[in-house]
Amino acid sequence: MGHQKLSTLTRRFARDRRGHVAMIFALSSVGLIGVTGLAVDYARGAQAKSSLVLAADSAALAGARLVGTAAEREEAAKQVFEANLNQSEHDLTKISMKPENIVKDGRNYGFRVTASADIPTTMSRILGHQELGVSTFAEAIGVLNTPTEVVLALDTTFSMTGWKIATLKDAASKLIDDLKPLALDPDKLKFGIVPFGQYVNIGVSNRNQPWANVAPDSSTTTTSCKMEKQVIGSTNCQQVWVPPQPATPPGTCYNDGVPYTCGGSAAKAGYFQTKCDPVYGPDQEVCKTKTTTLKWNGCAGSRNYPLNTLDGSYGTRIPGIMNITCGTEILDLTTNSNLAKTRIQALTPNGETYIPAGLIWAWRMLSPQAPLSNAATRTTAEPVRKFLILMTDGLNTKSPNYPMHSGSNGALSNQLVKEICKNISKDTANAITIFSVAFDVSDVPTKELLKTCALDTGGQFFDARNAAEFLAAFSKIGLNISELRVTK
Repeated sequence: MGHQKLSTLTRRFARDRRGHVAMIFALSSVGLIGVTGLAVDYARGAQAKSSLVLAADSAALAGARLVGTAAEREEAAKQVFEANLNQSEHDLTKISMKPENIVKDGRNYGFRVTASADIPTTMSRILGHQELGVSTFAEAIGVLNTPTEVVLALDTTFSMTGWKIATLKDAASKLIDDLKPLALDPDKLKFGIVPFGQYVNIGVSNRNQPWANVAPDSSTTTTSCKMEKQVIGSTNCQQVWVPPQPATPPGTCYNDGVPYTCGGSAAKAGYFQTKCDPVYGPDQEVCKTKTTTLKWNGCAGSRNYPLNTLDGSYGTRIPGIMNITCGTEILDLTTNSNLAKTRIQALTPNGETYIPAGLIWAWRMLSPQAPLSNAATRTTAEPVRKFLILMTDGLNTKSPNYPMHSGSNGALSNQLVKEICKNISKDTANAITIFSVAFDVSDVPTKELLKTCALDTGGQFFDARNAAEFLAAFSKIGLNISELRVTK
C-alpha cells in the first residue's frame, strides 16, 4: 500500500508541475508579445515622426518664403503641411499643427511650426498602450552667414516719372531693410546702386582714373570778324495786309518711348503790317565772339564693340561724354545700408532707356578688378555670394554710336543686352546670379530678354504689372538672397 501511495503522489506532482509550467509559459508569452509589440509600434512611431518632421520642416520653409501677411503665411504653411504629411500611410490621428509667424523689428523674419499626432498601437495594446504620441518642432529663418554682395541696376529714365519712381524707391529701400538684420556680421553684407538711363553717371571723382578717358573741362573763346553792310534807314514804307492763319493740330512726340502731345498752333487773325525797303550805309567790320565750353558731369560712354560687352581689357579706356547730364551718380559696394538708401531716395528720372549701360556697370561693380574695386574676390576658403538685380519699365529706345548712345536702333541694344548677360553667365570667377524685373512692361521681346538673362545665371524673372506686384517681386528677391534654412 505504501508503494502505491507514493506512486500516486508522484504522478499527481508530475501533473501539478506541468500545470505550473503551462501557466508560467502563458504569462511569459504575454510579456514577450507585449515587448515585441512595443518594438513594432516604436518602429511605426519612428516612421510616423519622420513624416511629421518632414511636413513641419516644409511648412516652416513655406511660411518663411511667402511674401505676405501673417495670416497668408500661416495659410500657406498649413497647406504645405497637409500636402507633405502622409496621414493614411501611418494611420495618424489627433493631428495638431500650430503655425506661428516670427516678426523682428516690425518685419517678417521667419516662421515656426509645432506639430503632433497619435498613431494607434497594434500588438502593444496587450500591455495597455492604446496610442503612441509623436511630436516635432520646426523653425525657419533667414540668416546671412556668407559674405553677400547685392547690386541694383535701376532704370531711372523719364518713363519712370511719378508713381513708378516712388514705388521703386519703396521697393529697393525695403529690400535693404529686409536683408540688413539677417547679416550676423554687418561687414559681410554690401549694397551697390547703379541708376541708368541713356548713360550711367559714374561720378566726376573718377575723371583721372587710369581706366577712364575724359577730356579736361575747358572754356575756349574765339573771335571772328567780317565786313557787313549796315542798315541806316528805310524808304517806300507802306501798309501790307497779312491774311489770317488757321490753327494747326498738335502732333505726338516721344520721351523714352512715352507719347505726349507736342507742336500745333492756334489760329491767328489777319492784320496790317508796315513794310519798308532798307537803306544801307557803307560796309563796316563786324566782329562776333563765341565761347565753347567742355564740361564733364560724370557720364560714361561705351568702348567700341565687343569691349562694350566685356568686363576686361581696360587698357582701352572707358570714354567720358562731355556736356550732357545723366541722372543720379552710382554708389559702389558699401556696408553702409543707410548710405545706400539715401542714394535710392535721391533717384531722379532722366533721359531715355539704354539697358546695356546699367547692366555692364553693375557687372563691373560686382567684379573685384578695375574699374570699381570694392567687390570681394571669391576663393575656396572665403566664398562670396554675388547678386545683380536688373529692373526696367520698358524697351531700349537708344543704341550706341560709339562712344555715345544717341542712336535709335533698339534691336542692336537688345542684342548687346543678350551678349552681356551671356558673358556674365560665363564669369565663373564671380558666379553672379541675376534677378530681373519687368515693371509695367508690355513689350514681349523685352520681357523674354530679361527672363533669359536671369535664367542663364540660375536667377529668376519677375513680370510686375503694377505697384503691388513690383513690391512683391523685390520682397521675393530678398527671400531668395537670404540663406533661408531650418534652424530647429
